[in-house]
Parts: sequence; structure tokens; C-alpha cells
Amino acid sequence: MVAARVILTVAMICIAAASATIATANPSRVTPSAAMLSGGGKPLDLAPRSLSLGSSRVAYLRFSVPAAWTGSSILLRLTAARKTSGLTVRPVIATWKRGKATRIAPLKALAAVSSGRIAARGQRSLDLSTILTAGKSYTVRLSAVSGAAKLSRLPYLARLAPAAPTAPAPSDPTPTAPAPTTPAPSIPATGAVNVVAAGDIACRPADAAWNGGLGTDGACRQSAVSNLVLPTDAAVLTLGDNQYPAGAMADFQSGFGSSWGGLASRLRPAPGNHEYYTAGAAGYFDYFGSIGVAAGDRAKGYYATDVGSWRLLSMNSNCTEVSCSAGSAQEQWLRAELSAARTAGKCTLAYWHHPRASSGEHGDNLSVDALWRALHQLGGDVVLAGHDHNYERFDPLGADATPASDGPRSFVVGTGGRSHYAVTARAGSAKTITGTFGLLRLGLSAGSYSWQWSGVAGVGSDSGAASCR
Repeated sequence: MVAARVILTVAMICIAAASATIATANPSRVTPSAAMLSGGGKPLDLAPRSLSLGSSRVAYLRFSVPAAWTGSSILLRLTAARKTSGLTVRPVIATWKRGKATRIAPLKALAAVSSGRIAARGQRSLDLSTILTAGKSYTVRLSAVSGAAKLSRLPYLARLAPAAPTAPAPSDPTPTAPAPTTPAPSIPATGAVNVVAAGDIACRPADAAWNGGLGTDGACRQSAVSNLVLPTDAAVLTLGDNQYPAGAMADFQSGFGSSWGGLASRLRPAPGNHEYYTAGAAGYFDYFGSIGVAAGDRAKGYYATDVGSWRLLSMNSNCTEVSCSAGSAQEQWLRAELSAARTAGKCTLAYWHHPRASSGEHGDNLSVDALWRALHQLGGDVVLAGHDHNYERFDPLGADATPASDGPRSFVVGTGGRSHYAVTARAGSAKTITGTFGLLRLGLSAGSYSWQWSGVAGVGSDSGAASCR
């Protein structure tokens, strides 16, 4: 086994002065364990010390990725300990000299990283797979939104290494997906058309938790969730991050395809940030095109379809790839669709990946604010998203995504099989479920809708009904 050493240097820089005073922590050298190098996925602790940003409110962290981590998905986790209004995490490009970061420039990265924020006493795990290369050094900027901030420990890297699929037992040479689990009966109004939805779905066979496609209790349960889809469900909406870790065509075919691919005639996908880990989300568009599923123009990734008396709008919330801002082509298209649906007397459901409101690890996503405001203004009824790996239902929210008497009702359904996230309910949150996988079933009727979340093996439930706006 080749030992890999990780070096972490912390520089604290006062942004209020032109000439900042630098305080550099002693480098921490750690040798990964055998389990780490063999794909055990355990975290590598770089420095179990507290880091106080003090009055400077900014720190730059420099770390190197072990050469042995080639081909891994890499997470960087930080934990806030002292009360603070928030800590923003952003990867940057910097030149280091004598422990000081200079010539600092932004690094175009994943939305989940560039907008990453840790609330007081919260944690955040950032997937840096597409911007980190084994054997190279990187810089991350931490900045407190206001006041002093303190981390309970310096960041540590966690490696989710590829591993060979678990071999089946000799008596069962061909592992099969678990038997379908019948959810509790849905509760649509008379004449309703049922659609189901979930995001954050499929692992690839190289994932350590693949287990012959069956997954484990906490990961890679895409087959168990797809088995919750009933023959009477008219459409299956996927809420992004359909295929981990990077949405490659081969992974779509072997991972998503082996579980959800059989639902092709009913699939209505939306792209997530992991799809764009492959340039232009090529694997996403190529895969769905190859099985006859419309996913919109690959330069846009948004499209509309009708299900029953409802208009369904699949949006692209990867706003650094396809603009979501006010006045953008996508926002103007959404407004036109909403106006046309209202004129035709149709209720509307919009779905995308990054939630405007969420109590999960990623939290609220302001990048989709203009899309949310268009829906609020023009009578949008239901909004679905994923990104956070949990289930959450919100009461109606206003234009600024705070509780309001009249506004769209939104759901986060990141429970498609990949993994679990913790949840700390924010204002407006009506129901949260985590620690299990499942999907949301909506009964869409003329002028009304019902909802029911069903978990694998019957774990967890949520149901209700409401009128369209």
C-alpha cells in the first residue's frame, strides 16, 4: 500500500485592510488508513483543531489530494460550532508564498460548491469531484457572512472510492432487484391522474455500496425506489442527479438504466448538477435520447408536457449552464407557459433540481429565485425539486420563499436512492422525512391535487390535498 500524505495550511486574511496580517497554522500531516486507500470511504481527518476566523472573517485553506485517490469522488466537509449568521465556502485559485494566499481568483465550479453555506452549528459536505485531481493542491476560501465564526474542526477530506461490485453468493449467481413494495393506496380526487417523482437516484456498479444493484441500507437503493412505481402512474418525474457521480453515458446505462430504465415510456426527466459534471450534460441527453425519452433541447434542458388537465414544466436549475435569471430565455419561456396554462384553465406543476426552499444540507438556492417569483406571480401551483437527499413538504410560500397564505406549494424529494441527508426544519416547513428512500405520488385533478409520499418497505408517510391557486 502506498501511503499518501495530506498537508493543510490555514491562512487568515483580514479583508478590511489592504495589507493583511497572516496567521498560518502548523501543517498537519496524516497517513490515510488501509481502508481509505482500499475504498472504505471513511473520512480522512486533516486537523482535529478549532479554527476561529476572528475579526478578519476570512480564511484560505490549502490542501493537497493524495495521488492514490485517482478516480474517486471527493467530499470536503466543514462544521460550524459557534453561533454565526453563516459561513460561505468557495473554491478559488490562489498562489501561495510563505503561507500567504495571493493572486486569488474565483474558480468556476459546481453550484453546490460555489453557493455552499454552513449555518450555525451545521455541517456541509461538498462534492469536489469535478474540480479536484489526485496529486494536486487546491485552495478553498471560507468567509463569515457577519461577525466572528468558528469551525469545530478544520476541514477533512472524505473519499468515496470506486470498488468492485459485491460478488453474489454461489447459490444465487444472478442477483435480482428486490420485490416490488406496494405503497399505501393513493388518495387522488375522483378522475385524478397519478404522477410520481423523486430525484438523486442512481449509483454506478463501481460504487462501493452497489451490492449487485441492491444497495445498502443507506445508499444505492435506486431499484427499491423504482419498484414503488405502480402501473397506474401516468408519468415518472426525475428531479435531477439521476446518475452519480458524473452522469456519464456508460453509468446511465448500467446504473439508472438497470433500475429506472424500464420506465422509459413514462419518464419525464430534469437535469441535476451531477449531470453537468460531464460537459454539456452529454451523458444525460444521449442516454435519454437513446431510450426515446424527450429531455428538451440539449442547449436548454427545459420543456413542457401535458398530463391529464395539468401542464408540467421541466426546468433546468443549473443556472451557471443555462441562465435562470430574470429576463433570461428560460425565465421568459416559463412566464409564457404559465400565462398560456392560466388562459387555458390548466393547473401547473414545475419541477427542477435545486430547491428554492429547503431545510436540508444544501439549504435554500437563490439561483432559482427568478423562476420561483415567476411561478408565484403567475399562479404556479406545485414545485418539486431534489438536491437535498431527504423529503420535505412546505406550506405555501411567498415571493421571497417565506410563509404566505397564497403561493406555490413546494416539495423536496431527493429520496430516489443515492444517500441520506440530515434536516433541520426552516420556517414554512410542514413535514420532513429522512433516513429512508421513497417517492412522492401526486393525484392531479381539474382544479385540485393530492399528495402522498411512500417510503421503501412502508417506512415514513405524508399525505394531503389542496386546490389549485
